[in-house]
Amino acid sequence: MIIDADGHWFETEEVFNKYMEPHLRNYRPRLLSDEQGYNFWVVDGQSAYKRPSIKGAGAPGTAAPPGKAIQSARRASPGSQTLTSLKERLDDLDNEAIDMQFLYPSFLLHVNAWPDGILANGVCRAYNTWLAEVCSQAPDRLKGVGVVSLQDSKGAAKELARLGELGMTGVMINGTAGAKRLDHPDHEPFFAEADRLRIPIAVHFSLQFPVVDSLFEHHFPNRVLAGILPIMAGLTSVLCSGLLDRYKNLKFAFLEGGISWVPAHVERMDDHFENPRYGARDLISHPPSDYLKSGRIFFGCEGNESFLGRVVEEVGEDSFMYSSDYPHADRTEGTAKLLRDRTDITPRSRNKLLEDNARRFYGL
Repeated sequence: MIIDADGHWFETEEVFNKYMEPHLRNYRPRLLSDEQGYNFWVVDGQSAYKRPSIKGAGAPGTAAPPGKAIQSARRASPGSQTLTSLKERLDDLDNEAIDMQFLYPSFLLHVNAWPDGILANGVCRAYNTWLAEVCSQAPDRLKGVGVVSLQDSKGAAKELARLGELGMTGVMINGTAGAKRLDHPDHEPFFAEADRLRIPIAVHFSLQFPVVDSLFEHHFPNRVLAGILPIMAGLTSVLCSGLLDRYKNLKFAFLEGGISWVPAHVERMDDHFENPRYGARDLISHPPSDYLKSGRIFFGCEGNESFLGRVVEEVGEDSFMYSSDYPHADRTEGTAKLLRDRTDITPRSRNKLLEDNARRFYGL
């Protein structure tokens, strides 16, 4: 069996029109379209869409459901992209050789950066209800991962129990909540409840990282830097703060950041841990790399990453899960087949990356 630990779909207005609670419904996200055929989201009077000041600035519409300008670029039908046709989605999974897919958002990938946590969690609740309803129609193929906003940590903690009732298999956050690190004291209610309920936590890619997300006007360098730094910040928070010592049941996966940076970053953590002038032992009692051997830390990997075989050998075959990023336009098609056929990874390691590790993380 091939399990995709990180697939996606594109939210539609129907999600929020149908399930936003009455007291928040007037503030629900809405879609607008420009004259070039791009769709873009507006929520709480704000939008990531803006008039480019230079050529290549921004990437309007890429987190929105299909518009005329981007529909073909995603190499997936509108019904598959938005889950409005499960047949189209399942047919696409068959073509990709994926047997089971865990679903993450597109627009709401950045919800932990929204300043209004009350509204953000209201939007998340509508999203979670809609996604659970869809996944229940194909429970052997599609698995929902819930979304919460740590800007309202108590609200996020409360939603965790409902995720279990909905049949969700985990919860997504980002590497930071606005300008706050994951281990900030304000987030303790969320982590305490996730620990109590034993819900796996996915720290997913997001372009929203304070200062860095506006450092470059052009999308290319911004996408390179802002896309990976939040995940690195999240891993640093988890491994260097004592969070895993305080909460023995927490499991984390770090998704859509690639894997080549992992050995270098962990080596840097260990090096700083051993230097007494940095005071690492005030926070943790052993090197950060020890946590990677605990079975509680996972990373998403795509099948075409050139350093994958070397990194798996160095970090450990139990730490990585195959992730397709389907149907986002920047993915490589057919990566499950690429990983299945690679010769630089042992058959045992391939089985772990393609199935076993995802089963352990998501608790299947």
